[in-house]
Amino acid sequence: MDRLRIKAIQEFKEEDIDQGVERTYLYYKTGSYHIETKKQNIDLLETPRWGKMLFLDGCLQSTTMDEVIYHNALVHPLMNTLTFKNNILILGGGEGATAREVLRWPIKHLRMVDYDRELVEFMALNANEWARDSFDDSRLRVTYSDAWEFMKTAEKYDGIVIDLTDPDLKKERWGSLLESAMKSVIGSKGGLVMNAGLYLPWDTENLNNIVALVRGLCLLNRVFKYYIYTAFIPSFNAEWTYIVISHKSKFMIEPEFTETIPPWIRRSIRTLPDSLLEPANTLPILTKV
Repeated sequence: MDRLRIKAIQEFKEEDIDQGVERTYLYYKTGSYHIETKKQNIDLLETPRWGKMLFLDGCLQSTTMDEVIYHNALVHPLMNTLTFKNNILILGGGEGATAREVLRWPIKHLRMVDYDRELVEFMALNANEWARDSFDDSRLRVTYSDAWEFMKTAEKYDGIVIDLTDPDLKKERWGSLLESAMKSVIGSKGGLVMNAGLYLPWDTENLNNIVALVRGLCLLNRVFKYYIYTAFIPSFNAEWTYIVISHKSKFMIEPEFTETIPPWIRRSIRTLPDSLLEPANTLPILTKV
């Protein structure tokens, strides 16, 4: 046997104190990277089960096996509500997958704001499985800045996708960020979507506080409606929560919206003929509030 072709197996331990997660993953030493940027630690691991896995400061962010579920659920429900799609903003999204999904739509301009230039450049060069050449799209412009600082002077957008780390209301000024985002999209009667983090039925304190914040902002700006929905992410082993704040009085869960759901957000069931597929049965779980 050619020993040069044998990949050494090592172990990586994830410790997410905020979520109480401790998991160990097997990965190949070949094809894996560990780098320290000025902002954070990056581990990009080539694994036998999940494909490539991205960890930031030791916490799992995404895998090539199932990131499409997370990013489809994040991007397309919002994009479907927008009357205008000329100018879109992404806050976060350093892997490039969020931009990839937004660029599937016929938009004119997309700006992505991420605070870690080294992360974005590293992913573009070493992990194109996420972005799939999106960083080369002429419609995309990347700005390296803190999301909160950027939104203080942000221009007007038709839609905003907030793909930042899970909201921590005790450490970050989410009220000011969401208020700035709502002001930015109100002129075009647009909307925004945010990653709201893990949904645990037995521990909803943080999520309830986020919803209360969003509800309060919508009461102050009554042209907006908000909707909560979840999608199961296998590598997270949990339901993930998203919140859309939109001008639309009806969200895509309504029966009359099902035909407008983009094909790429539907889960294909290859064993059945197309005539038997019911789009309404292939959606993430959506809850109208």
